[in-house]
Amino acid sequence: MFKGDEMAGDHILQARKVHAKNIRESSNWLFYYFMIAVGLSICAAATRAIPYGPLYYIGLPIFLIFFVAPPLIFSGTKHHAKRVVLLILGLFLLSITGLVFLGIASAAWIILLTTPIVSVVLLGRRAAYVTLAISLILSISLGYMHSAGHLHSNITNYEDYIGNWRNWMVMTLALLFCGLACINLTEHLRHQWELSNIALYQQHDQMHALVEYAPEAILIYDMDLMVFITSNSRAEKILGYPPEELTGRTLPREISPEYQTDGQRSEDAISAYLQQALSGEFPVFEWQFVSKEGEILECEISLARLPPFDRKLIRASVVEISARKTEILERAKIQQQLATSQKLEAVGKLTGGVAHDFNNLLAVTLGNLELLKDEIENLQHKQLIDKSIAATLRGSDLTRNMLAFARKASLEPSPIDINSVVEETKNWISRTLPATIEVKTSLGDGIWPVEADPSATESALLNLILNAQDAMPKGGKLTVETANVKIDDSYIDARQEELPPGQYVMLAVSDTGDGIPPEFIAEVFEPFFSTKASGSNSGLGLSMVHGFMRQSNGTVQVYSEPGVGTTFKLFFKAATQTTECAPQPEAQSDVSHGAGHRILLAEDDDAVREVLVKTLENAGYDVIAAPSGDAAKAIFEADPSFDLVITDIVMPGRLLGTTLSAELRLLAPDLPIIFMSGYASEATVHGNGLRPEDIRLMKPVQRAKLIGAIQKILGQ
Repeated sequence: MFKGDEMAGDHILQARKVHAKNIRESSNWLFYYFMIAVGLSICAAATRAIPYGPLYYIGLPIFLIFFVAPPLIFSGTKHHAKRVVLLILGLFLLSITGLVFLGIASAAWIILLTTPIVSVVLLGRRAAYVTLAISLILSISLGYMHSAGHLHSNITNYEDYIGNWRNWMVMTLALLFCGLACINLTEHLRHQWELSNIALYQQHDQMHALVEYAPEAILIYDMDLMVFITSNSRAEKILGYPPEELTGRTLPREISPEYQTDGQRSEDAISAYLQQALSGEFPVFEWQFVSKEGEILECEISLARLPPFDRKLIRASVVEISARKTEILERAKIQQQLATSQKLEAVGKLTGGVAHDFNNLLAVTLGNLELLKDEIENLQHKQLIDKSIAATLRGSDLTRNMLAFARKASLEPSPIDINSVVEETKNWISRTLPATIEVKTSLGDGIWPVEADPSATESALLNLILNAQDAMPKGGKLTVETANVKIDDSYIDARQEELPPGQYVMLAVSDTGDGIPPEFIAEVFEPFFSTKASGSNSGLGLSMVHGFMRQSNGTVQVYSEPGVGTTFKLFFKAATQTTECAPQPEAQSDVSHGAGHRILLAEDDDAVREVLVKTLENAGYDVIAAPSGDAAKAIFEADPSFDLVITDIVMPGRLLGTTLSAELRLLAPDLPIIFMSGYASEATVHGNGLRPEDIRLMKPVQRAKLIGAIQKILGQ
């Protein structure tokens, strides 16, 4: 036997069990029907109670004992067989009573015909044939007793008719044929009913399997009741609600945010989509749900109306697309990066080719001008030639910058001191900048020498200073800073360009201008990109700085906060012998130093906050983190027992890092505080009144440096 046949047999067996159960459950109604029918018959017979009193007084107890009492005493499906036996026995006793007292003129014939019908419905065909045989035996026996004079009917006018044996035989034969016909007809109807139940059960089972094992979440919504009436296990997996919580009482708006991503109210939007489905359309749309845990889920929903069409049933197929949308965004990001890379490569090749050819043309022009100058005696003509030579040299500088952008410049690197470059630049740049811009320098001690082209380095610094000037049209503070830094092997810059580990010298230029909008940060180094007015610059300055730094085995980074300022950091590979050595392993802090010290951390970036908390907890500190200065103040006011506060300088809300420190020190004057920022440290603290003992760290901060700063400020 095939597996499918076995499954079909199981379905049929299950359907028959359900059918039998339905019969048992409906038998109560059948008993009550017979109670009413027989009760009315006895009431009708009561009109003959005076002449036929014994019939009435015997039939009434039979009715009460076998029809009224069993449903009341033997309630429930487990007493089904008892009630059926008592019912059939009561029918036989009533029939016998009627035939004994009234003979062939009694209506008991109808009751005898009823017993096989009741038996075939409640007990089956075999039981029906048994009851029919008993009915025939009773008919023949009572007919013989009446015709032989052993029984006498109370109907005196029909004594001869009732005592005629032939009449009894005719009624018996009629009972036989009618009984057989009724049994077969009832059995046929019962069989058809059973087959219909089997078909309905199989159809229900198939529909249940289609819904339950569908790969998407299936929800059926009743628009009249305004509730879900069906949900499958996939819906529970996606939304987190079990069927008993989702069906029967949940409205779509109860598991959706108030507004969707397009700005529409969820209640208005879903009503419109349901009306479309009700009119025969098949709307497909993206939708946000709120899971039981409160998580926002990105889903795609398709709606369709279900039969029967006298009800307003809408089927919703729900597919979660959060992962798909994330994948699409990641793919688009990768494609954008690839396109940018290809564009930069193409522009670089074109620029390199044009610059080289143009440089050759300039060489010819410059040589000819110098030769011509030797042949000319006229002073005015020589002055014209000198101007042409100067213009040619400026063109040469332009091509050199273009080659630097294309990373193909023939640079002449030599050991240079970045501090000297900054000091020389400051000496002359201060005289050219507006008086409204205050220039400060913060030069580190013991700066390592670097291998770089001096002219290109000065040009890169000049570009950054001019950019800072343009960012502060109303004046401000410009800070140039240098520092020695170590890069470990896990460092990758903001443009996904890996920087080899080693020792680097950082040159940072910071301003207090309006800052760069976050959406433009990724584009500032692209050629011809500019946020300035059209015609005010070429948009190649930062591109050339970026090309020069990559060609010099370094990189450039940008940090900016709108309304606060911008910092550009150049990282030059150090020229010391330790440059080629593997980076020293990070010093492992003794976690015992952190035992018993509580730190309040204020950091708005979720990813940075998570890393800092984990780092500090691994070092043995008890850390409480806050996503803003306002939240940190509330935590401190509730529990001022913290030993140290570490705060970012620029955060959302009313309190920045500097203002947070001022307000906390009103509560705890000696509270130690460490400040962190993505800006050059001097540029972020102009005029903020911080204490000299406060420690300022620039992001990214290595673990050893952070733990060392904590131990230093806590005196560990």
